[in-house]
Amino acid sequence: MTEKKLDLGNCTLEALEWDVVELHINPEQILQPDDVRKIFDEIHKKFPKGKTLMVTAGDKATLSPEARELASSEDITHQILADAIVTEHYSHQMSSNFFVRYNQPYRPTKLFKTIEEAKDWLKSYAAE
Repeated sequence: MTEKKLDLGNCTLEALEWDVVELHINPEQILQPDDVRKIFDEIHKKFPKGKTLMVTAGDKATLSPEARELASSEDITHQILADAIVTEHYSHQMSSNFFVRYNQPYRPTKLFKTIEEAKDWLKSYAAE
């Protein structure tokens, strides 16, 4: 990725260390399937090898049911090695738990309360 941070309007992508890409969903945004496609298209274009994804979200930010289903599929996320979802708000904990249990993402996915814990876990999946 030539630029470290990419603003997609309702969210941002930022390259971090250890092959981690942070997806931050802006407050009060509800991502739709087209948004998810755009996010993963940008990740696939900007990064030549597999990456890990750390998801953070502003207050009242979420994905529509259709976007959650798409985000968990193998087809769209084949280049992502693992997801760490940081759940700082109770509402994010509930929706993220639902995502993991109901949508059963294709790749390893785990919830964390802090960014530091998420980064530590993602290190074990970093591309070599």
